[in-house]
Amino acid sequence: MQGVEAFRCRFAEVEEVMANILDYLRWRGDLTLEQADFNEVDSLILSELSYLNFSGIAEGEEGISIRDATEAYFQSGRQSLRNTGDLYNENYFELLQRMAESRRFADMRLRGYVQKFDTEIGMQFSAVTVEIGRKKLYVAFRGTDDTLLGWKEDFMMSALTVVPSQQEAVQYLKQAAEYYPGYRILTGGHSKGGNLAVYASLHAGKRVQKRIWAVYNHDGPGFRDSVVETPEYQNIAACIQTMVPETSVVGMLLEHEEHYSVVKSSNKGFTQHDGFSWEVCGPEFVHLSSVSRESKIADMAIRQVFAELSLEQRLQLTNALFDTLGAKNSRTLTDIREGKKGIKEILRAYDGLDKDARKILQTVLSKIVTESIRGYKVTKEAAEQQAEEEATPSKRSRNRKE
Repeated sequence: MQGVEAFRCRFAEVEEVMANILDYLRWRGDLTLEQADFNEVDSLILSELSYLNFSGIAEGEEGISIRDATEAYFQSGRQSLRNTGDLYNENYFELLQRMAESRRFADMRLRGYVQKFDTEIGMQFSAVTVEIGRKKLYVAFRGTDDTLLGWKEDFMMSALTVVPSQQEAVQYLKQAAEYYPGYRILTGGHSKGGNLAVYASLHAGKRVQKRIWAVYNHDGPGFRDSVVETPEYQNIAACIQTMVPETSVVGMLLEHEEHYSVVKSSNKGFTQHDGFSWEVCGPEFVHLSSVSRESKIADMAIRQVFAELSLEQRLQLTNALFDTLGAKNSRTLTDIREGKKGIKEILRAYDGLDKDARKILQTVLSKIVTESIRGYKVTKEAAEQQAEEEATPSKRSRNRKE
């Protein structure tokens, strides 16, 4: 089997055919967990699965197989419905169908699906528990959806010690562990879901922590220093597997004490955050040595600017930004992207902010541009110096020969 997979990977490289998680399901979907252990690609697949709306299908305690859940999902016609905040496309429907047709995933059982959206406390949260077999369960936390509320909560992570969805994640993980006594626990998520998986694992208590085998953070933001430095974080750090694409912005936010691996993506720029663009070879992703220069520049700029802001200023910035974007009842990024909220309305909302709010928005945006330019110069000089140092030995060799 390894020889066949190696051939596929080499063929993909030659033909420039980028294999992703959908190809993985076609190539390895016939292998059960008894034949091939759970891996990082399986984790991303279950993390992406959590973006789908399984309300009324997988909420019960008895659970439902992925095969039967898929049938119920498509029979309900919800693939043609778009609820506020849904952040998925045809890839998700194909993912679900291929999982249902595979020996690897079809008999896994979904249960405990929950979806909460609370504008009063500023929370967007969803999760589902998956019985993956062999007395193991995977707790999948959904990432940020299309709602402005969800993105605002992400920004709040830079200012608050804990946000509502993190508290919800802790309770959800504890309940899943209690419902499945003796089961080994794996947990993870994509984007904010990865952050929730890590946070829940830190605060679920020692009894639950002893049962946690792996925590997968697929391009999710890190944490403030005050969290990273705690004993709870250090207790679970060895279990955390953080993966970011080459050009990562979301996954490089805040601090990552644990080592992270870099994954090759077929997309460019910020769109590499899309897990369907991550390249797969056999039972793992295609890994790179480091993030791109663009990612380093963005990371340097954002870190430098936010380091200079007090927690009160970070809160003020977040509220000002989303008050501007959310004026005129815009609830989602799609509303803005599709022109339901034009530039004129955004500028009008900006003019309506108080003087202090406008000032901090102007200051932060200006600093990010300045720091990005500075970061570009620094990384460019470093790259040129490295290239010169690497070229020096070859020059010396040529001189000797002459």
